[in-house]
Amino acid sequence: MKILVTNDDGFDNPAIWALVRAVKDLGEVTVVAPAGNQSGVGTALTLRKSVKINDAPSQVDGVKCYAVSGTPADSVVLGIEHVLLGDVDIVVSGVNPGFNTSRNVFISGTMGAAIQASGKGVKACAFSMDMDDDFEDATVKKIIGAIVTEALSSDTQHAGLFNVNIPTIANSPIEGAEGASAAPSEFRSRIIAHSDGGYEIASGLAVLLENQELLPGTDIEVLSRNKVAISSFEGPTLAHQPHDPTLQRMIDATNRVIG
Repeated sequence: MKILVTNDDGFDNPAIWALVRAVKDLGEVTVVAPAGNQSGVGTALTLRKSVKINDAPSQVDGVKCYAVSGTPADSVVLGIEHVLLGDVDIVVSGVNPGFNTSRNVFISGTMGAAIQASGKGVKACAFSMDMDDDFEDATVKKIIGAIVTEALSSDTQHAGLFNVNIPTIANSPIEGAEGASAAPSEFRSRIIAHSDGGYEIASGLAVLLENQELLPGTDIEVLSRNKVAISSFEGPTLAHQPHDPTLQRMIDATNRVIG
């Protein structure tokens, strides 16, 4: 199996190498990721401009690494078409330091990489967890491995697209896994005036949930019960697929490794 690993925080972020170590026994892993932080760029591609790809230092023996002077979506396109010449079984994106839930699904570069892969007909999973947690946690590694194993199954549809948020593990154990839809929310942002006369849109990828009920079965509500929130999307439309058979297999596999 050929596994392409990417992220939106840059090839040298420790969390991407935790992801590599979690999946390296499932196939031949190659890292193609942005040269620097590209958080919040969604599915953006760099058009009408040259994008460079260079060899980069690998932190795992036997895994080649490439740095891309563009976005996570650029990394996926170059990784699939240029580096691996179309021979890719799955794209795995993350681990993102910070949850990608609700409206952030459409803003996150981590998820944007997975969406781009799915759009090219390749299975894809995006992983996110609390930025203050241990990305090398043994249970987290088992969860990632179990989910990616199910995604790689021949029973999983081509272009299958999955978003996985792992609950905070610092203070309490993970209680299991559930399928989850994206929670409805407003987008939190603020405008910062710069001295050059321009303006910066600052969001921090936050969502506005004040005075909103946590609807049962949504990603934020599932995480609030310390469960892994797994979302399945239909690649071409991004429609939520609560009855996807692969989603149920992922839930069952995650619950088995949690015990």
